[in-house]
Amino acid sequence: MKINTPIRIAILLSVVIFSFAFIIFYIVDDRVNIFYSLIVFIIFITALIYYVVKKFFHEKIKVIYKSIYKFKGTSNIRDLDIENVEREAEEWADAKEEELNAYKRDENYRREFLGNVSHELKTPIFNIQGYIQTLLDGGINDENINMKYLERTNKSVDRMINIVEDLEVISRLETEQSELEFQSFNVVQLAKEVLDAFEMRAGQMHIKLELSNESQSEIAVGDRDKIQQVFMNLISNSIKYGKENGSTSIKFYDMEKNMLIEVADDGIGIEEDSLDRLFERFYRVDKNRSREIGGTGLGLAIVKHILEGHNQQINVRSTVGVGSTFSFILEKGK
Repeated sequence: MKINTPIRIAILLSVVIFSFAFIIFYIVDDRVNIFYSLIVFIIFITALIYYVVKKFFHEKIKVIYKSIYKFKGTSNIRDLDIENVEREAEEWADAKEEELNAYKRDENYRREFLGNVSHELKTPIFNIQGYIQTLLDGGINDENINMKYLERTNKSVDRMINIVEDLEVISRLETEQSELEFQSFNVVQLAKEVLDAFEMRAGQMHIKLELSNESQSEIAVGDRDKIQQVFMNLISNSIKYGKENGSTSIKFYDMEKNMLIEVADDGIGIEEDSLDRLFERFYRVDKNRSREIGGTGLGLAIVKHILEGHNQQINVRSTVGVGSTFSFILEKGK
């Protein structure tokens, strides 16, 4: 019979202790021998309990400990504090559960991401297929449609190229963050250059571009080219989702050794339940309108990755019908 349950261990200890006590006290007939017999009895009981605890509890718990800490810990009996076993086992179980949940979230994210990629590429591919098929069926000889369909095909190809290029940018940012070229540069001047580059596009919607510097410095530390991309993506979005005769502004504020930068607009705004997912790849607040006005749906994801490479984060506050404000922090330079 295996001694592997509390009741069986208790019975074994009781039988052994009773038998040993009976033997000792049966053969002892004077007080001197009783004294020495008690000492022997205590030593025996201590050794017996030590053996039982070590064999049936301690060694098995130690194996669990080694599994939890991947053989990093216990090498002898003093390394293991039994009182902490339950607490540390629960902490380990909670950590493993969180790790499992993270795997599930990543799996769902990968599944959704692949679905989004295929969906984004499917539209231009089907458009190209339709245009080319029409041209092959004789449309190439019709002067009324041949150039028009070739131009549309070219636009669809450009859209596919933009999607692939943006995916490559995100991939590089995820794997090469250490290669960011940090330097001191005039971030206010950089913002002016970006606003100048969007002046014509903003003018088409009669959107006013503004810049305000309330900081005591114009110099920031970071990768100038990457921060330029942040400004371009944020300004591009503010114009796409802006209101005609509206405004877009870049503002700089002091934060002691840092600089707070805000890109604000008075456009259509963003629903509150969309704010948490706004920086996911291909996530679109208004899917129909987003595709109509262009873009790959990767701009804000790129912004997020760039700022994470600077050990910063992008924040957003928005009200539907009032506008949106995106903000981030950069360290001041000298």
